[in-house]
Amino acid sequence: MRVLDLQRIRSEKNISQVKVAELTGYPQGFVSVIERGKASAPEAFIEKVASVLGVENITDYVSEVANPNLKKKMNKRAKGVDQANDSIPDVADMASAASPEQAIVSNFLDLLKKKEEKIERLEAENEQLKIEVARLSERLDERLNNM
Repeated sequence: MRVLDLQRIRSEKNISQVKVAELTGYPQGFVSVIERGKASAPEAFIEKVASVLGVENITDYVSEVANPNLKKKMNKRAKGVDQANDSIPDVADMASAASPEQAIVSNFLDLLKKKEEKIERLEAENEQLKIEVARLSERLDERLNNM
């Protein structure tokens, strides 16, 4: 997933999301979704932002992230676990020396983690689809208005 640090650009340029939307020709909702990292930033949008806002090294503001929302959640959970108990054993260690009941719980936790990751991926895909529908709807409205 390509993440554009649009908030940093806006802060440095002292410009609002609405103004970015006006200058780029993209809907403000789309700009917001990209800025929050809910969807991958399309190359065309990144280039347009660089062009209209005069950002010379746009690559300094772009990063590749597997899933930023999942990464944030996992980091928060890890911090919470570390603060609660620094000696919590690793899941793999638990499974190797576990009773059958503990192994079942460990397997369940692994499945739960995989499900959560899948939900995060689906939510990101859903956001991208919403953006695309909004763009198509705007194009349709433009065509109808030009008739």
